[in-house]
Amino acid sequence: MNAEKCGRIRSTLVTSEEDIAQILASLANRKRLQMVTSLLEGPSTFEKLLKETGLGKTALAHHLGRLVKTGLIKHTGRGQYELSGDGAQLLGAVGEAYRISKRQQRLDAARRADYIQKVHNKRRWKPRMKELEVRIVELKPMRVASIRAISETPEHDAGKKMRSWAEPRGLLRDIESHPVFGFNNPDPSPDQKEYGYEFWIRIGPDIQPEGEIQVKQFSGGLYAVTTCDVKGEPAKNIPETWHRLAEWVKSSKYKSGKHQWLEKAHDPDASDEELVLDLYYPIEK
Repeated sequence: MNAEKCGRIRSTLVTSEEDIAQILASLANRKRLQMVTSLLEGPSTFEKLLKETGLGKTALAHHLGRLVKTGLIKHTGRGQYELSGDGAQLLGAVGEAYRISKRQQRLDAARRADYIQKVHNKRRWKPRMKELEVRIVELKPMRVASIRAISETPEHDAGKKMRSWAEPRGLLRDIESHPVFGFNNPDPSPDQKEYGYEFWIRIGPDIQPEGEIQVKQFSGGLYAVTTCDVKGEPAKNIPETWHRLAEWVKSSKYKSGKHQWLEKAHDPDASDEELVLDLYYPIEK
């Protein structure tokens, strides 16, 4: 790169570093990159992107909004999206730069070597599932505020109600003192799109029932707990981790308990893409 071109690029980076950082951050996510790559083929609809990404409606709307805000895509009508001219140019530059990069060449070489090794290996190659990390936790009895929603997206709907009630009271500022738990109520069924989800948040004796908010007394209990990184695929990763946790309990010295199973988000405000859950499976000695 000659000195003139280098100076011109440096000047642009320095004077526009904040905006460039926001644009690059909007691309630095696998699902958002998948969306803009899909739009390279032409305009698309919200419903089509929903199927292609496997995201929930709320999460998809969040990611699309971020891409629209940085000007990489355009919202051209009700549920209609297309790649902007700037977006197409940026994707072209990124794709071409990566294609000819030494990093890409090294990764291609490593993939080819790995493939050759597997083909010539006489033993069966089978990826091993990562061993489940489980800890035993005892939840003490607690007084909880309860809010529930029944819809096609009850987690998001009940969560919105819970936050609008809890945030003005300062309950979400300290999730150690006021942890938030959730669970299906009622469970999903194959023949119905709607199901229920209920949130609990631990409260003190001064808070009373109000509107849709009920107050309940949870008796506590013993739990086998593991962590689930949702990675933007809740419909796949959460049930799969629950199944593995149930299998762990069956093979352990514990038996299934009758108290409420629970899910606890590390960050109650996280989107599906960043969501990490602790799954609490009820057990008895």
